[in-house]
Amino acid sequence: MGIFRTLLLTIAMACGLIACADSKESSPVNKDNEPTASPASAVYTGTIVYKTFEGGFFALISTDNKRFTLRHLPEDYRLDGLIVEITGSVNKNIITTTQFGDLLEVDAVKVLDDSRARPPESGPRKLKSL
Repeated sequence: MGIFRTLLLTIAMACGLIACADSKESSPVNKDNEPTASPASAVYTGTIVYKTFEGGFFALISTDNKRFTLRHLPEDYRLDGLIVEITGSVNKNIITTTQFGDLLEVDAVKVLDDSRARPPESGPRKLKSL
């Protein structure tokens, strides 16, 4: 009877993990299907940088030297060295392996200077946003 319970518990836990992995998260949108800022959003100014750790990710180093891992960064802004103003909110409910500051959920991006922006030197694979 103990083996049966252990097997049943293992199957239930596996199903729960699969259900969590399959859930699709999306950014909130308004009635016009445009992204909306979350209630705790703020504006962060800094430089987008590409980091090669854990397969690569985009981050923001703000003008006051705070570090953020960017989530939902639109593909057009995935340039190393791009100076931007990002509207977004810090999400402390998600843990990442990037070890590069807080996770910043991107709502909007405004380019301030693209003179030093360049695609990351990461090879032929397509880069993904968190």
